[in-house]
Amino acid sequence: MTMDSDVKVPVQKDELATYQDEVSSTLGREQQAHQDKHQITRNRNFFRSMFNALKGIFLVLVRERNMRFHVGFAIFVLAAGLYLGLNRSEWLWVVIAVFLAVYGEFMNTVVEAVIDLMVDKRYHPLAGLVKDVSAGMVLVSVFAEMIILFLIFQPHLWHFFGIETDFSRFIYQLKG
Repeated sequence: MTMDSDVKVPVQKDELATYQDEVSSTLGREQQAHQDKHQITRNRNFFRSMFNALKGIFLVLVRERNMRFHVGFAIFVLAAGLYLGLNRSEWLWVVIAVFLAVYGEFMNTVVEAVIDLMVDKRYHPLAGLVKDVSAGMVLVSVFAEMIILFLIFQPHLWHFFGIETDFSRFIYQLKG
């Protein structure tokens, strides 16, 4: 009487080896195609670095709806500041505020891409936490932007609409 463990099933190693060779050659071709399509080495010069940086900005603008909103809002703030005649120190704060929000959106995009790369379409509670905190960072930066812009634009807008306050009079006395 023979036991099941004594029975030897013939394994066709040739078939398995052939399959592994096919998989590795396919992966090799895909990797080579990826290398041909995307740069995987260091930038050769400054202009290549600049090109890649501009490409990154363009990709964020194309892929991220919120970034387009931030850029649109920045253009609106620029037009309003030019129209209302902001002075140099006010422009400094406006630029800091606008770029704070844009920078936050860039960081959020980077964090989300890295997390997606790491978890590869699987849910992980820590990945969700990191993404939520990253989105919260953008919200905090936009909230800070709104406070700064309110403080800068409030006296100009109230003066524009004929509303006089001590603060708006003080700002316009500084301007001369």
